[in-house]
Amino acid sequence: MKSNQHGATLIVTLMVVLVVTIIGVLAIRIAMTTLNISTNAQLNQFLSQTADTPINQVYTSDLSTMVDLSGAIGYALEDNKIEPGNEYIFCYRPTSSEKFGASFNVTTLRPPVKNAAANTKATVAYGGASGFCDLTKDFGSKREAVVTQVAVKIPSGALEDLPPGAMLARGTTLSGGTILPKNLVEQQRVRVTTTAIVPMYANDVDAAQACIGTDATKPGYINDNVDEDTKGKVTVAECLADLGVPVTSQVQEFNLQTLFEQIQAPD
Repeated sequence: MKSNQHGATLIVTLMVVLVVTIIGVLAIRIAMTTLNISTNAQLNQFLSQTADTPINQVYTSDLSTMVDLSGAIGYALEDNKIEPGNEYIFCYRPTSSEKFGASFNVTTLRPPVKNAAANTKATVAYGGASGFCDLTKDFGSKREAVVTQVAVKIPSGALEDLPPGAMLARGTTLSGGTILPKNLVEQQRVRVTTTAIVPMYANDVDAAQACIGTDATKPGYINDNVDEDTKGKVTVAECLADLGVPVTSQVQEFNLQTLFEQIQAPD
């Protein structure tokens, strides 16, 4: 009888140990899941902030230097008159002393034709390899964490397709009696797409680089598929996301207004 009691005690002890082990494993899994969710949220926030930085730089830059031919936006506006629909890409390199979006670092991409397959890559119309980000070295800081590809495009959609008031300047309130300036002579739309990437999480950096492209012989996908002609085409961000690479893309459209200002009274 005494030995039977010892056997029952051993079984109960083993059951308790098993239950405690299961509870411990579940607690660890829950903690790991919570940590992963928290890490992903922090990473997404970091990527969003990084992708937003070049857009903010467009906001804060001297417009006169942005629209001249030495800058990506000015180059895009001028080249669009000759061959509309192209995409003008450059790598955001804030640690470099070169001008932000300098035209000599711009590569002009020609998007695939409208009836091409969705996964058709772009072709290089002008420029070399300088416009493509290198995922092994073109980091935005010394932390070597994020690489940001920037694309500029002049929208091809008709102004009539825009929602009412989309082309009004900031501070314009028609309901309050504020009207468009009489000296407004021209309005131009410019769309900027930024793609922030964390290469260290890529299982295959070469495959991730192929999404972006390297040069005229190995171009990547387009960055902007908003227009009707490119709708449904695979973008760099979509390609990277399919590979499991953390990526965030942001799109901002600007309305550039040209005003005629008389600085000297006529004789």
